[in-house]
Amino acid sequence: MNTVITNRRRLRRSFVLGAAVAALSTAFLATAATAQARVTLHLAAQPLGKALETLARQSGTDILFTPAAVAGMTAPALNGTMAPQAAVERLIAGTPLTVRREANGALLVSGAVVSAAPQTVATDASQGDTADIVVTGYASSLTTALAQKRKATNVIDVVKAEDIGKFPAQNIAEALQRVPGVSIVRDRGEGVFVRIRGLGANFQVVTLNDRSVAVNENVRDSGQSGRQFRFDTLPSELMSAVEVIKSPRASLDEGGIGGTINLRTFRPLDLKKPVLSLSATASSPRLADTVDPRLSGMASWASPDGKIGALIAAVYDERTTRQDRITGVGWADGKIDTDGNGSLDSETILIPTAIRPTLEQEKRDRIGLNGAVQWKPDDRFELNVDGLWSRLNVAYDELTYSAADGAGLPRGIVPGSAVIENGVLTGATTTASTTQIGRETSVLQYKNWLVGTNARWQADGWTIAADGSIGQAYSNTPEPIYRTRLLGTVGATIFDFGKAGDRLPNVTLLNADLSNPALLPGRRIEYRVNDSKDRERAAKLDITRDLTGVFSALHAGAKYQKRTRAYDRRDINFTSGITGKYFDASYFVPFPVDDFLDGAKGDLPTTWAIPDPAKFLAAATGKEALLAAPLARGDLRNSYAIGEEILAGYGMADFAFPIGGIAVRGDLGVRYARTRQTSSGYADDGKVALPVSYEKTYDNVLPSLNLVAEFTPKLQMRFAASKVITRPSLADLAPRLTINSSPTVLTAVGGNPELKPFEAWQYDGTVEWYFAPGSALVGGVFYKDITTFVFQQTRDFVLDGQTYRLTAPKNGGDAYVAGIEIAYQQLFKMLPAPFDGLGAQANYTHTATGGTYALATGGTFRDALVDVAKDSLNLTAFYEKNRVGARVSYSWRGNVLRDVGGAGLAANNDSAFGSLDFDMSYKVTPNVTFVVQGMNVAGGVQWQYVRDNQFAGYTDYGRTFTAGVRAKF
Repeated sequence: MNTVITNRRRLRRSFVLGAAVAALSTAFLATAATAQARVTLHLAAQPLGKALETLARQSGTDILFTPAAVAGMTAPALNGTMAPQAAVERLIAGTPLTVRREANGALLVSGAVVSAAPQTVATDASQGDTADIVVTGYASSLTTALAQKRKATNVIDVVKAEDIGKFPAQNIAEALQRVPGVSIVRDRGEGVFVRIRGLGANFQVVTLNDRSVAVNENVRDSGQSGRQFRFDTLPSELMSAVEVIKSPRASLDEGGIGGTINLRTFRPLDLKKPVLSLSATASSPRLADTVDPRLSGMASWASPDGKIGALIAAVYDERTTRQDRITGVGWADGKIDTDGNGSLDSETILIPTAIRPTLEQEKRDRIGLNGAVQWKPDDRFELNVDGLWSRLNVAYDELTYSAADGAGLPRGIVPGSAVIENGVLTGATTTASTTQIGRETSVLQYKNWLVGTNARWQADGWTIAADGSIGQAYSNTPEPIYRTRLLGTVGATIFDFGKAGDRLPNVTLLNADLSNPALLPGRRIEYRVNDSKDRERAAKLDITRDLTGVFSALHAGAKYQKRTRAYDRRDINFTSGITGKYFDASYFVPFPVDDFLDGAKGDLPTTWAIPDPAKFLAAATGKEALLAAPLARGDLRNSYAIGEEILAGYGMADFAFPIGGIAVRGDLGVRYARTRQTSSGYADDGKVALPVSYEKTYDNVLPSLNLVAEFTPKLQMRFAASKVITRPSLADLAPRLTINSSPTVLTAVGGNPELKPFEAWQYDGTVEWYFAPGSALVGGVFYKDITTFVFQQTRDFVLDGQTYRLTAPKNGGDAYVAGIEIAYQQLFKMLPAPFDGLGAQANYTHTATGGTYALATGGTFRDALVDVAKDSLNLTAFYEKNRVGARVSYSWRGNVLRDVGGAGLAANNDSAFGSLDFDMSYKVTPNVTFVVQGMNVAGGVQWQYVRDNQFAGYTDYGRTFTAGVRAKF
């Protein structure tokens, strides 16, 4: 078996490497005949004006520009052999400048006006393809982002705000889902987590202005996020750009096999002049039937000489959500009694065990603040101090009941009523079903702050940069979670399951009315308080030496990072005065909506008795004594603390050289990281929870190579290879034990402090054709070979005389992720007016995966990775002309496996899902713009399925429309 796996790896590596080599060879042959006259250049990083003068001397080409156009701009180091115009394009990449060749052969460098007012396109028949094309607004943000991607040595994608407060989505995650290879995880209809190239959010590193950030934890339920950054905690208005880095440089923080997501905030000197920006919008989520405000403002000041600046920004928004769901759908393999004689006479089939129609309502309010001060007395020194603070409150109310309960199965079916289709019990009449009605209420709070300062000094080819930061993410329940439960039998029930995507299950209670307050007796009130504090402290020093020759720069640096995570949880069940007692109508409130699950096919109860949590809590007795009691064994087992200290250092060289007329550039480096980890918690010996602590130290050496070959000024290729790691989830490292609260489902989840980090070798190859200004066609392949895959192992575990199925993480497997990415972007400036305002974006990603999993019966097997969509597609069309702007985007991802081969306890997979959004604006004056936006305007709903597309879940979060005004002065 090991030989087979090794051979598979070799074949996959050979495929990726072979594809990259073949593409390089093809591009070389295609361009060799059309190569232009080139010159060999050796330019150090320096002010742009001096770089252009030096280039003119070395190439013998007239380069025309005005000093004002290049004032304050710095050119990167440039080494290699290339055409003079390509060299100028390299020097001005990422700036608002353009270059065109005049009739006499001179190169004219001029400013591309990027302003609030749309501009016309400058054209001249004599200029051909090199006409000076001026772009604004959204097109400008795409052009600048594309220039940054083109200039980088590594594989990177960028999303930029077209202006202050105008990030191209209200949520950062939702903007990123339009990047090739990126998909998102939604919660209550809002993007929360980001996946890159099929790997979960735990495999990404998220930084803010290149600094490590603390991470909020999930305090809503017992599932924990670990290292996953919650993108809903930060308002998008505070962001100027987001970089998705898919191949690392040695200078980047380690820890992201999937990639690194770097968030950038605005800085005052980057804006170059005083700015006041204001925005006021109102959104209307159609299901929730409310109107929510969103206010933002930014004030930035810069001194006339551009040496000092200050900025402050603030955002306040409210968001009301409603989700109509059917969740908690369970399926299990087993046999049933079809004729009522007490014998299990069927084959082993898939049996439904329960469904939970659920109405979820939330009210969110969020505040975000960002401030920055910059001091740049001259071109040699710069000092930045900036900070960010945000607070998100979430008040939620969840109403649910269970039906088609499997407690009476496999017996308890009316003879002859079972409907078995293709090995699945799709319908039956049960003789005695059990139903639970529940209501869950709480307030969750997420707070984040990060303060940092950095200084940069450069002179005589040396650059020294130092950065220090401290941040915290705090998640807690300022109002405890209360779950009010009623439980009892409801008699005979008919159920009929359909196919996912077709209809909801049909459920009929023959002898009961769920809206009757006297139907069910009380069960208990579940009480939970939960908090998580994550702290990050970091300091780093980077030194760069610019050189001439093949190696254009040498880099070295070191970083110290300390992280602590404290997670505490307490659970109490109030049963006295509740269990077995029936309550009159005064303890219940009316069902809050009259259109639950409207528009979905299926026949099942859509209203039911809703308990009043305050009155039920008042009826519970003995609460005070339980709340005053010491922490129980279960509370201690659920709580833990993790500490990490990371000391890292790196060395890296930038290089550039010609090969047969092809300009080659890139970087080569190695990063070393030593991690000291401490995991503290409690172990249970069956009588008492005892404090335990585990220490672990490990080292990682991580080489990386990024290579760019420029065949023509418009065609280039990349190849990247690196060793990468992802440290295990903090929750997986904890010595914890969480027991399922259900008395009928005896399961538990544990941690493993001995886990090793995930390790992988990864490879990238791309071909990039920049065929017109602001336009490109990019194709790429990628492969990740994960050699220390962590999988979940399930085994029997006895606690207090009960046998639980314990699921805990374990090292030992391997996995791979391979795929292709295709991206297209074009500005149609060549079309006659008014169609020259059109533009388009499109990308497609296909991903293949495989990994090792554990069988519940022992041993392992191989299958595709869970939480990965094989296919994803994003399409955007936009138009900007004069006062009008319009953008329509469609994002789609294919089916997502949640479980393979029975490795987990739930087998509910996500069906394919797409969302259609639009953004329209009208500029009333050069300073004031009206906007209208729509999200999920096609009303897409999310389905879940098992096996042969059997129903396993349904979520409808509806459409949301937004209207408002933006002003900039």
